[in-house]
Amino acid sequence: MCFNDLLHTFMRCLQALTLSKPTITQHIYYLENDLEVTLFQNQVGNSTFTKKGQLLKNRLVVINEYIDDLLQSLDNK
Repeated sequence: MCFNDLLHTFMRCLQALTLSKPTITQHIYYLENDLEVTLFQNQVGNSTFTKKGQLLKNRLVVINEYIDDLLQSLDNK
């Protein structure tokens, strides 16, 4: 997934929270600073995940799936 796809996904989610594109970009910058890693690699007209960015994304997807499963289990009990 390239940065533009990711940003589009962020934009759809965060528009529901009424956050602007500059705010989203700023939060990505904060995340990179907090983690002390570069998450995106800029290329001509496009940005992609770095290896560390891809690793973070993959791990967060798994964590999110675990959280969803946990919440569903809690609802069923």
